Amino acid sequence: MKARFYFFIILLIFIKLWLVSDQLLWARADFIHDDLLFIRLADHLLQSGWFGPYDNLTLVKGPFYPLWIAFSFLFGIPLLLSQQLLYIAACLVTDRALCPLVERPSARFTLFALLLFNPVTSSFPLTCVLRDALYPGLTLLMVAATLGLFTRRHAPVQSLISWALMAGLATSAFWLTREEGIWMLPFLIPLWIWTLSATIFINWRDWRKTAIVILPWMLPVLAVLVVSWVNQTHYGVYAVVEFKTPEFQAAYGALTRVRHQEHKPQIPVPKETRQRIYAQSAAFAELRPFFEQEGFWTLQGIGFSNHPAGGDEIGGGWFSWALRDAAAAAGYFNSGTQSAAFFQRLADEINAACEAQRLDCLEERVSLMPRWRRAYLLPVVEQVISGFTLLAAFKWLSPLLPDYAASDGTPARLTLFTDLTRARLSTPTLNDQGNLQVTGWAVHTSGVLTAALVELESDHTVAPAQFVSSPDITRHFLAMNQPLPGAGQARFKAHGHCARPCVLRLSNEEGVLADIPLKRGPTAWAAAPLWVYIDEARVDHLPHQTRLGDMKLRWLEKIARAYQIALPWLGMIALVSMSVWLVRSFRSRKPTVPGLLALCIAMAIGARLLILAIIEVTSSPAMGVVYMSPLYPLLLLGYGLMILEWRITGKHR
Repeated sequence: MKARFYFFIILLIFIKLWLVSDQLLWARADFIHDDLLFIRLADHLLQSGWFGPYDNLTLVKGPFYPLWIAFSFLFGIPLLLSQQLLYIAACLVTDRALCPLVERPSARFTLFALLLFNPVTSSFPLTCVLRDALYPGLTLLMVAATLGLFTRRHAPVQSLISWALMAGLATSAFWLTREEGIWMLPFLIPLWIWTLSATIFINWRDWRKTAIVILPWMLPVLAVLVVSWVNQTHYGVYAVVEFKTPEFQAAYGALTRVRHQEHKPQIPVPKETRQRIYAQSAAFAELRPFFEQEGFWTLQGIGFSNHPAGGDEIGGGWFSWALRDAAAAAGYFNSGTQSAAFFQRLADEINAACEAQRLDCLEERVSLMPRWRRAYLLPVVEQVISGFTLLAAFKWLSPLLPDYAASDGTPARLTLFTDLTRARLSTPTLNDQGNLQVTGWAVHTSGVLTAALVELESDHTVAPAQFVSSPDITRHFLAMNQPLPGAGQARFKAHGHCARPCVLRLSNEEGVLADIPLKRGPTAWAAAPLWVYIDEARVDHLPHQTRLGDMKLRWLEKIARAYQIALPWLGMIALVSMSVWLVRSFRSRKPTVPGLLALCIAMAIGARLLILAIIEVTSSPAMGVVYMSPLYPLLLLGYGLMILEWRITGKHR
């Protein structure tokens, strides 16, 4: 039975790795604060042993993801594959952790399969170089290791060592990846206390067991202290990330304590408030040329021109970045001590102006948290509900790269991405050499239309397009009261080998009408007298591999749709099970272990949704696949614990 169980486990792992093996990496090489930053830090790690020269971006994000990129490179594992392997390892650890609770292998196998094919692990937003792509695996591994230690809390010392070490190391990595790890405390603290209490009360003299049980607490603290010490040694900054330094938080808190003449949603320091602060703070006045230059971190400049606060304001999700960039432009990031002194001086000057009542201010604060207003309460609750609905429905989890998800950046940067990630990049255009296939439809008011693939550089016609009957296009234009003579023969297909960049050339008896550039995905060209829609354009460099890769992506898409159909029903069953468990536990005063574990998981999910809801309401968009990525495996695990609750062995009931 055991051999058959592990055979099917290995088979599922093989299928999962096979399905994701042809996913491309979306290299956003111009995202200097995200993707490029992680690649740059990993590059410095490989060359110098730490994060390279100090600037305003060196210590703004946790160090674990650049370390992961560097070690994946050293071990010769492509980045996307290494992230999948971490998640698979977390699923395996989850299975082992639940063995004392779930006796039947078939039940654990079902939960393992449900976790393994979690569509968030193959969704296209996580094919970028983002720490959030590592977060689902890290979160599940930390939870599973903590569960494994908890479920064996009465076991001998020898069987606890590996689980305690794994929990401590996973928690350390989790804490060094992102800055808002407190959302997992509603899960971790009850289990840690429960495990430690069981150890002390049963045999308080067994100091070895007590020491092992506290490892998951001590290792993360030690990791933070070590990283802070290394940063102090290299840069003079005793912190893991500079956003958490008291000097920067004091500066941010001082700027945001100044009252606004008019409240603007999601704007911590409006333009009119900055003008008043410039007059009272010489340090902040030095940043004026940068803050007030056109497009500097403004909502319009980053794509939110229709924001209700106005496109020329700086949003809450970006003001801290703007503050650091402005200070760097003013020359205050030559060293960690220099930047800390500048931010402390800025905070002292503003706070002094507040105390002297030269500025109308609220109470002094040292924090990056947005100020709470009563008006936020209802929108935050609505966002929590909306976020959970999105989470439970498994929406927006597609493995298919949309048209805009094309790698972009200078050739040197894209080469660095390819080098360090060992991945194939999504291509921005179809201008590479290969067998080009184009399908779509085209209509002209003259009725007579020809199309062909043409190498633009040499004006060489590669292949003419073949037009076929198109009654659907005729109906489309008739519905718009535009009967066109050529609509009945509008669909075309062109196939040819392009040695140089090709375009789709449309002509009639009078000559060339348009040369349409070809790119991945659909392309619309709707301007009378010519209407063109390209359904698909693709280059088959290696036709067999391309077809196989497309088939894998289609299967991943089908799996994602299956989750979207099944998970809401599974969630309702789990909700009913949780409700029944709560009633029985209240009456009997003897809650079962799986129910308590599911409740702790639910509290952690709720904590993260609350944090994201507050950010969404007060600062910037946060409710989406990227920031919610660690919640999907926790939700599946919580569902599994409640649905499998009746399978728990009698001794644990």
